[in-house]
Amino acid sequence: MDFSAVLNETYGVTSANSSDGVKSIYSAYLERQILSGFGFVVGAVGFFGNLAVITAILSFKRLQTRTNVFVLNLAVADVLTCTVSPLQALTVLHDELVIPPWSCKLVAFCLVTCIGCSINTLACIAVNRLVRITTMAMYHKLYTPFKLFLMISVSWCVPIAVATIPLFTDHAEYGFNNVYKSCTWESKTSYDLTYAKLIAIMFFPLQFTILFASYLKIYVYVRKKTQSMLRLSSSGDTIGSGSQAIQRQLWRRQVAVTKNLFLVVCVFLLCMIPYFATIGLPIPVIRSLLSYAAAILMTNSSLNPIIYGTKHPDFRMAFAYILCYRRKRHHLGPKVTALSGQNRSDTRTIAANMPQQMV
Repeated sequence: MDFSAVLNETYGVTSANSSDGVKSIYSAYLERQILSGFGFVVGAVGFFGNLAVITAILSFKRLQTRTNVFVLNLAVADVLTCTVSPLQALTVLHDELVIPPWSCKLVAFCLVTCIGCSINTLACIAVNRLVRITTMAMYHKLYTPFKLFLMISVSWCVPIAVATIPLFTDHAEYGFNNVYKSCTWESKTSYDLTYAKLIAIMFFPLQFTILFASYLKIYVYVRKKTQSMLRLSSSGDTIGSGSQAIQRQLWRRQVAVTKNLFLVVCVFLLCMIPYFATIGLPIPVIRSLLSYAAAILMTNSSLNPIIYGTKHPDFRMAFAYILCYRRKRHHLGPKVTALSGQNRSDTRTIAANMPQQMV
């Protein structure tokens, strides 16, 4: 590459063609810098945020509930996504692969698997809330530890099976994509968009149907239940008023939990729909929009901890305690070691006093 080409690449005059003659979708190097910077920020925020979610669930017993098994699984998938995100952001800046080929393939495999697991987990959460809200008697029978393990296993096994297709068939090949300058699957084969559409079919229609149907049924049930409770209150029936008050309080908690998790789903759909909608467009449009749609999709991995920290009282209290504890350790140094037993006792005390919002 001569000096003028270096100037063009550096200052964004043009970068339409890579060094091997393959036409890139980026018209200027500035586009790649923006995407790369965005990827680094999303990766950092999502990694530490989801790590805080995992730490909170594992540290506070009041957060160790059946619903939060799926929240934990979602956080694990998001942590893995954010772990490889910086490598993806790094490759976008270069015309040639600057990381080992095996790590590039691992990045692509991890992204396909973890994003698919996130979608499956959100569908599991929707069904969990539907059963918990509408059929309490079935809830404890359905969500036993063994059955929870099976559900989590399926949420990972399906995307892993989809992700292994390029490893054992010729329908795609993981590696550095010269069109998008990223670690996905090779665009030189005739199957690249076919595999992308296969991912869309496996990860979107069924899961979206489950999400929509579950939360629609929850909405209808909650509306009827609320109207029934209002009629009961207006009738002036004082028999069993204490028990009814407790039931109403528990009901409000369940509704609040469901609303918060529904917000997580809505945010995820807003991040996911652009990508899967782009797959259905004409090929020239797909090539020009897919990188940006993928960047929006990966943004979701950093948003869930923010939602938990601002909307869920349990997580908000747990995050506050974790941050305060870290600051104390930083300032007190070795003195904290002598107080570790007391700190654990304080943790259990705070956890015991936390309201049980997530069940």
